[in-house]
Amino acid sequence: MASLSAREQAYQTIRSRIITMELKPGDPLNDRELAEQMGISRTPMREALIMLNIAHMVDIKPQSGTHVAPIDLKRMELEQFARFTLEKEILNRVRGHLTDQQEQEYRQIIENYRLLEADQTQPNRETRLLELDNQFHRKAFEITGMEAHFDHMLGELQHVERIRKFSLQTNENKSVCDAHTRILEMVLHGTAEELGEALESHLNRYKLSVEQARSVHPEYFTEG
Repeated sequence: MASLSAREQAYQTIRSRIITMELKPGDPLNDRELAEQMGISRTPMREALIMLNIAHMVDIKPQSGTHVAPIDLKRMELEQFARFTLEKEILNRVRGHLTDQQEQEYRQIIENYRLLEADQTQPNRETRLLELDNQFHRKAFEITGMEAHFDHMLGELQHVERIRKFSLQTNENKSVCDAHTRILEMVLHGTAEELGEALESHLNRYKLSVEQARSVHPEYFTEG
């Protein structure tokens, strides 16, 4: 059990460092050095890197070693489609049925995001913005008692999560509060079609981030 715990800890730690772009596409990964940094043995670290390789976040090649994998745009499209399909279903289950308290909780999340987005002096700002974004999208899953499905889905969004880091550095990020507000309004008063359109427009915002990031770092991406 100790080895499994160390492996899972290593997996989550390296995955987080890749998603936040602390470890960038192409960066070498040395299992001995990483294990020493975390204070664990090399075996669970190797196992974690194999898990990340299966998740397409790490490339393991016998001749050239282990490196952070590029962001796969084709897999990103698949991940986004799966997320949109599931989240639209969950949102439609709560559409027209929010209590006053649930509506206010949604609006508080949006306001917290707005305040943090405007204050660039806040510590860990980008990480906290991502957490607030996730909190907004997780809310409908919580209301329906299906939050475990959201957590599982988020854990499977390997390539989409990586590009979200870039989105926080673009003008596109400033549209998040408006997009969240529109989704909430459609949950409260819209049709299923209007809600789907609002969600799709919001989730497709990453494409602008991809275009901007590719113009600066084309080496970070692959078409699969």
